[in-house]
Formats: sequence, structure tokens, C-alpha cells
Amino acid sequence: MPYDWEASRNRIMGTFFGTGKIDRVPYFPLACEEMICRITGKTYREIIASPKNYANAAITTFEFLKADTISIPTAYAGPGEALAFAEANDKKESIKWFDYKVFMAKQGVVCKTEEDIEKLEIPDHRKISVWDTCISALDIVNKKIGMGGLSLGIWSVVQELRGVQAYKDMRRNPDLLLKLCEKVYESQMDVLNFYQEKVGQIGAIFFTGYSFNKHMMSFEDAMKFEGQFIKRIQKKTNAMIILHNCGTSPYFKEVCEEIDLLAVNGSHPLDIEYWVNFKEKFPKVTIIGANIDVSRELLNGTPQDVENKVKENITNLAPGGRYIVGPICCLPWGVSLKNIMAIPKAIKKYGTHPLKFND
Repeated sequence: MPYDWEASRNRIMGTFFGTGKIDRVPYFPLACEEMICRITGKTYREIIASPKNYANAAITTFEFLKADTISIPTAYAGPGEALAFAEANDKKESIKWFDYKVFMAKQGVVCKTEEDIEKLEIPDHRKISVWDTCISALDIVNKKIGMGGLSLGIWSVVQELRGVQAYKDMRRNPDLLLKLCEKVYESQMDVLNFYQEKVGQIGAIFFTGYSFNKHMMSFEDAMKFEGQFIKRIQKKTNAMIILHNCGTSPYFKEVCEEIDLLAVNGSHPLDIEYWVNFKEKFPKVTIIGANIDVSRELLNGTPQDVENKVKENITNLAPGGRYIVGPICCLPWGVSLKNIMAIPKAIKKYGTHPLKFND
């Protein structure tokens, strides 16, 4: 029986816009390259060898997980952008490739010096083979199942290019750091334009707002070095923003006071009461995740532990809508498949409408 992606679209859209006309709580897992390799049995180079390979591998993976969303994870403001900048600035040696996970950049190599930032060339993503493959794969996914969006970010890329020096720059040379942020923003706009040329108009952007965490920087600095760029992207595109932060002390409430968000995506704070209060304060902002942390019950617990955690989230946050189950962050290699598959089972058990919470 073919996978019912139309039902998935209805669940996601109905939840985001609070229509109430959905059959169950949606499921939004983050399955990165290593999970796609694990489920398909292919190496990363095999997967990324062509847009068709990547699209089919992604569809296979997210259907196996019984997800209601899908992504091409390399099309993300992290290693993929580091590679684009490395290729555009003759620093390909800073990229290391692996068999069963995404390539990684040596952080801080591309923009090691101030001169590197001053002379930094903005990549043309159409000329970067990996990006052409990813955007073309997104086009295939969209044509096949009508889903598949784009991930952007500023600080996640700054960290790749500048490394720990970026945190020193915040105090010692903020103007230089802002110059780098501006160049990253230009590159992100190029990614967005490339997506719209090949796939079509963007409706929602999954934004990796890594700066919005108390352990990273102050909220004022987060707005200065990332938040202002989110606002500019919103103004230029009219796209809705899903803000992701996988840190342990995120500024979700603070950022919702400053930026109009469609949804927040995180696993902390772990106290479910924080999320109950968040839902009361921001009733039109969808919560994706809440306190389902991949490094806790999923990694070290049993399927029953996972079920209990999903139940806790659905029980407290699904009534009234605008809640999506989502373990955060990416499902790691070491998590047992039994624990992973306990999530959709728990959603079916506790998240089917009308909601019932008896064991």
C-alpha cells in the first residue's frame, strides 16, 4: 500500500494553522545523512551521487520512520554551506568526507584571518555540485509527494567558517563579525533564490537559530548577529519561519516576543511545565518537539520509556492543537530501531483524534 503523503500534508498544515481537522498528532523527525545511510544501506557518496538517488533515499527513510515530513538534510546551513564557501574560496582541503555520514569542515579554517573575511567570496550554489544535487533532489521530492522544504541559518554557518574565534570577535571586533554575518546572509539568499528558481515559491523556512541559546550568547547578541537577518529574510520572502534550537537553554519565549514565528523546534527545557506555559503564552506558535531529547530516553532507555515520554508530551501539549511530536536533534546512529519506532507507535496510541490518554 503506497504511503499516504497527502494525509501527512493535511496533518502538518492543519496543525500549523490550527484547523483542528486532523486525524492524529503529526510526526516530525530530523533524520540526517547517517540515518538515511543506516536505513537504506548505502554510503553517503552513493546517496549523493545523483538527485534521483538522494530523493529516493530520503523518501525511503522518512516512510520507514512513518514520518509526516521529509527533508534533504545536506541542504542545510551547516556543513553544506561550509563546503560551498570552501569551494568558492579555494579551501577544499578544509572538508573531510566520510562513508556513512555527511562531510565535515575543519571549523575556523575558511575564515581564519580578518583578511579571509574581507576577501570572502559568496558562493554561487548553482555551480556547487553538492548543492545542485540537493536542490534538484528537493525538486524531485516536491514533484513526487508535494513536500520538502529548505533550511537556512546564519550563526550555524558563522561557526563553520570562523570557529571559536567568532565568540571572541563578539567583544573584540563586532564590526568584523557583522561583516561575516552579512556575507553569510548573502549566501543564504543565494540558496533561497536557487531553490525558488528550481523548485518554486517557498512557504516555510526551517531556520537553525543556534545563536538563540543562553550558553552561546546574550539574547541581545543573538538578535544582533542572527535575529535581524531572520527579520530581513521574512520581509523579502514573506515566508513563515520554524525556529530550531537544539541547545539546553534556548531563548524561545524571548524570540517569540521579537519575531513572528510559525513554530519552535527544540528539546529543552526538559520541564514539561515550561512548554505548557509557552503554549498558553503563544497559542498560535506550533510546538515541535518540547522535551523529547534524543540523548535521553531514545538513546539510553527502552521502548516503554520512549512511549511514556511521547505520551507526556501529547497529553500536555496536543489538546487544542498546534503540537507536533519531534525528537530533537537528529536521530543519532547509536539509537536502537526499536526505540525509534516506539515513537510512531506511541503517536498512534495516544495522538489519534479524538485524543484519549488511558493506558
